[in-house]
Amino acid sequence: MRAPFMWYNRAYRSCGGDLTLDYRTCTEFLRGRRVLCAVSGGADSTALLHILCRARDAGLLTLCAAHFEHGIRGDESARDMEFVRRLCAELNVPLQIGRADVPSEAAANGEGLESCARRLRHAFLEDARVKAGADVIALAHHLRDRAETVLMHILRGGGISGAAAMPRASGHIVRPFIDVAPQDIRAFLTQNGLAWREDATNFVPDSPRNALRLNVFPALGQIYPGFERALSRFSEIAAEDDAYLEACTDAYCARFMQQEWGIYILPKQDEAALVRRALRRVIPEADHQKIMSALRARGFCDLGGGCRAYGEGEKVYVLPPERALGSVGLNVRGCTRFYDICEISAEECAAEPIKINAYIQTLNADALSGACVRLKQDGDFIAPFGMNGKRKSLGDYLTDRKYPRPLRERLPLVAKGSEILWVPGIGISERARVVPDAPALRLTLKPY
Repeated sequence: MRAPFMWYNRAYRSCGGDLTLDYRTCTEFLRGRRVLCAVSGGADSTALLHILCRARDAGLLTLCAAHFEHGIRGDESARDMEFVRRLCAELNVPLQIGRADVPSEAAANGEGLESCARRLRHAFLEDARVKAGADVIALAHHLRDRAETVLMHILRGGGISGAAAMPRASGHIVRPFIDVAPQDIRAFLTQNGLAWREDATNFVPDSPRNALRLNVFPALGQIYPGFERALSRFSEIAAEDDAYLEACTDAYCARFMQQEWGIYILPKQDEAALVRRALRRVIPEADHQKIMSALRARGFCDLGGGCRAYGEGEKVYVLPPERALGSVGLNVRGCTRFYDICEISAEECAAEPIKINAYIQTLNADALSGACVRLKQDGDFIAPFGMNGKRKSLGDYLTDRKYPRPLRERLPLVAKGSEILWVPGIGISERARVVPDAPALRLTLKPY
């Protein structure tokens, strides 16, 4: 049996002690689980595979592996794949291999090479995990990887959610090496005579991550020795704070966030940190600048992806992408589904007004003959009940009743031609009122 995995961490030695870890220390939190190890063939993932093999041999876990051949480095990528294949065969680890032409895929989608490779790799690994019946996917991210990621998020202004990068465990992802310095991983490989593949592109500062690692980190190390571990500690603190704020946001959304006709409504006067997080849940694709624009909005502002925000008073409304919704004939003998906005059921009833709630109305059956459900259109009018047939434009009618402007875009209406017979939640027309001894229909609207 090989010697146990040991290394000495310089940061701890500088404090007057040393840190000795073996495979049990790295894998104790994986005890009893089936682990899929992602192996690229590089130093970090090769060391991780060996450590997990030792844990497997000690009966701590069950192990399998996966390798993704992305086709970025031509023959070198193919040699990486063969190296991993031979290594897994030698270690008796079941292996799944995925292949993709990432450069072609990225070009076809107008996507960055690195982000495309990451997306396809993660999709493959999750598929491999399911096929292997594994509980988790083990990635070889280490202390420096986390420090790089944290610093990149800080430089992008990502907030504490971004700084809470690369946790030891998240969902199906685990990172046994997240507290391990990369030099100690290589020392382990060298001391045990273990081979690995070297990716020459890691030494070219042609991406933000590589530039940080090659140009910035050496200088930071001279100014702040141990800065990588400090950034890692900051990340862990940020993760705790982020979890607390997320719990607060859950409570905030449950108490204050409303939804009407598929439009989200939030009060702006509350804690800005919670409102920002709530907005991010509604529009996850919006960046910080757009989120802040939504909070400051007076009128409409674009949020990207077709979404818009509307600021009115102390509220902000978030509207889904606009789309053309045609009219739907009103089914006077059953249920009418109006897209993903609502459904209206109709049933015969006595010709008596009903006052249960604003979404249930008794209307004249003859007036509803040939009616439809639709959104507002130019030229719409209503002769409000109780005004002796006097007409008003629909816009003026809604303004008189202080109905929020953004909600008007998705407000379902029961109409015949340009005449509005029922504005759910607000009122009916004189023409649609019930008449004694005349047939009547009870309409019940159920919002989605």
